[in-house]
Amino acid sequence: MSELDLRVDLPAALTSPSAAFAFVERFAENLGAPVQPEDGVPEAELTAAEQRLGLALPGAMREWYARFGRRRDLFHALRYPYAPEDLEAEDSVLIWQTEKLFWYGFAIPLDRVHESDPPVVWDSYEEGSEWEPYADRFSLACIELLITQNLLCGDNGGQRRERLPGDAEYLERHLTEVPSLYGPEACDGLQRWFVGRNVLVCDDRSDDGVELGWLQYRALTPEAADRLQAELPGKWQEIMDY
Repeated sequence: MSELDLRVDLPAALTSPSAAFAFVERFAENLGAPVQPEDGVPEAELTAAEQRLGLALPGAMREWYARFGRRRDLFHALRYPYAPEDLEAEDSVLIWQTEKLFWYGFAIPLDRVHESDPPVVWDSYEEGSEWEPYADRFSLACIELLITQNLLCGDNGGQRRERLPGDAEYLERHLTEVPSLYGPEACDGLQRWFVGRNVLVCDDRSDDGVELGWLQYRALTPEAADRLQAELPGKWQEIMDY
């Protein structure tokens, strides 16, 4: 098994679809659950979905399904990517992912679906809301989905506590900040991701119900989890996926 160093490998994964999908495979391998050929969606099912929709799936989306489309453990927690047979072409978008209680969804604009690695938009599904920019590229959205959902479940992590005033300084000094996973119009800079060798941390100020927001982490080893909690003490608790 090739050892993963999130400080190097996660930023590198954001450069192209091939780099992104190679990172997914190495991430799964380091979790002890390597990607297998049967984890992908068969070609016949992808072709059937395209015929039903009357369009060709973008290259990056097609490859993601073909390699990982059945790996629920990697990509399903708070949000659910659709199986190919459930993809929806609605109005101006191709919807491919939803929050599990259908509070919001993610899609590809139909006028960009011909691109190999098109942008992703999102909608809160509230009355009068519209699809807004989320990620500049589909492959980038896949990495964001992978790390976000793995923050919510699994061993050696999935912990959070309320942010403290000194947290940001610690993160900036001792961890590596990941280049933005979101488009310039998404998230308003309220979520930042940091990595150590074996730990992933989200500095999340998007919850206005908490004064300073949340600090959340997912560690790849027990040692990394222990070290982070020792260096950032506080009332850590398991993240509950509602």
